[in-house]
Amino acid sequence: MPLLDFYGVLGIWLTAGLALPFVNVLNMFTPPQLMVFRGFLTATMAFIGLRGVIGRVDKHTYLIALILPFATLGLFEGIRHWGAGPTIIIITATPLVNLVIGAFLGRRVSSASITGLVLVLGGVVMARWGGHFQWVGFAWTLFGTIMNGILYEFFARAKATSLQKCFWACMGTGTLGLVMSTNASWTPIAELNVALLVLGFAFVGGFLYWIANLLAFENLPTTEASVLAQGETPAVILGATVLLGEHLTLVQWVGVVIALYGAWYLSRWLAKQAVQKQPPKKNLKLSFVRLRRLRWRNVFGLIQEYCISEILKSPMIGDFYKGRIRVESY
Repeated sequence: MPLLDFYGVLGIWLTAGLALPFVNVLNMFTPPQLMVFRGFLTATMAFIGLRGVIGRVDKHTYLIALILPFATLGLFEGIRHWGAGPTIIIITATPLVNLVIGAFLGRRVSSASITGLVLVLGGVVMARWGGHFQWVGFAWTLFGTIMNGILYEFFARAKATSLQKCFWACMGTGTLGLVMSTNASWTPIAELNVALLVLGFAFVGGFLYWIANLLAFENLPTTEASVLAQGETPAVILGATVLLGEHLTLVQWVGVVIALYGAWYLSRWLAKQAVQKQPPKKNLKLSFVRLRRLRWRNVFGLIQEYCISEILKSPMIGDFYKGRIRVESY
């Protein structure tokens, strides 16, 4: 794996593992307030990266800006209510949402997709086996998972650059958080240590996370990058263990592994379906084979005719040959 690819994948794991548990570390703020910090600060960094030139974008980029805030809200609320570990385990089932969307859009559902479905669901059930269950947290996480699946559909269709997507999506996230924080208290941000934690949360979990995804998905095939990015699930669980004291049993860890394998299996099948729908590329090799089959004497004949025609265009040589032709005709 090239160095940039490695940094991108490792960055996804580290930024997700560090930032998502901080939703509960910064419990003096509501999840919508954290959306304000992460959204507007990350949008500002993207604006600087774009050098102030946002440019026109397509409708799917605006749809990303509409859907991502709700996906983030479901993620943050889920973490706040029942922890980062349970939330990220359910989020792993996002490919199932894309499978259901594909079925509604008329995509073929094969036995391979059913196998992936069973693996993901079985792994999620095992990962939550024996753990505490909280209906509100589960509902928010399920909502975030559905929004996440819809978001992936728009990401595949959007034509904007990575920084343009980042800017508009984060502006939408900050705006929704601000609307939902009208009655919240902003007093804790006046403390220097809290302000530094918020800035680090926005920088690591927002801007660096986007940059890591940019490096991974622009330097690796989409399927490979998607599979490697699933490593953020155990990274978040480990981060929650260190920062929040959350723990999983051996059976739950086995469930995490099974769910990750099912997500990889399902993502690979979805990628194959996308490749099959692409128009066939022209076979340039066949054209060269046909060219080689031309008779060399015809090729040299064409070259000779072209050279003679160019020579005759010269006034001196052309007049000489024309005069010679006239003399010989007498």
